[in-house]
Amino acid sequence: MQTELLIPSDFKERMEVFKKDFYEKYNCISKEVTPKVDGNGTNIIRKRPDGYDYIVESYMRDCLDRHFPGWSWEATTPVEFIGSEWVVVQGHLCIIDEHLIALGINPPIRKFFGIDSVRIQFKKNQPHTPENIIDVGDNCKQANTAALKYAINRLTHIGDDIYGKRIENEGAGSFEEVMNANPDSTNFMRWIDSHKIRFSEIFEILGVKGLTEITDYKSAMEKIKEIKGIK
Repeated sequence: MQTELLIPSDFKERMEVFKKDFYEKYNCISKEVTPKVDGNGTNIIRKRPDGYDYIVESYMRDCLDRHFPGWSWEATTPVEFIGSEWVVVQGHLCIIDEHLIALGINPPIRKFFGIDSVRIQFKKNQPHTPENIIDVGDNCKQANTAALKYAINRLTHIGDDIYGKRIENEGAGSFEEVMNANPDSTNFMRWIDSHKIRFSEIFEILGVKGLTEITDYKSAMEKIKEIKGIK
């Protein structure tokens, strides 16, 4: 005999409130602008050797303390080593999210699995053997930091502006709508297509996250020509 599932009469109402509040909270965090320096003038946003920006761990932890007091970072496995070259750290970031209480989830814990690795550093021009390792403990800490920061961003949206994870809702629409909003965009897109230039490369050259951020297509085309040496 099949048992009928009894749903509380106010469940749908509570669910709608939950979805609205949940989205607004995390969207608000995503919209936060990461400051370049702190009150002491110390850089919060720094640049990696490959040219991409990153946020220092101390700032991301401070944001966790502010938005999600009571958070924890739990190892899922012991620190792992891949041969003699790499160290891998993985864990769960756990935060307390009071929104879940409305759905009867208590304790209201949300988790995200983070994993990252770093290369073990050896003395310059020396064989990669244990006696030539510089500081494996420091390499383990670097891997732990990288895994934690990855989990922070993906679970909470902290740092979305720097890590390119922010979704811009204003002005969003179909590709055709975005293009039709600017008469110069058609020629720009034809030119891009004729030169087989990837959009990821265009956005990097122009320092934008998407087409809606391009306000002057003629200037954009000239800048791309200059950087890529196109006549």
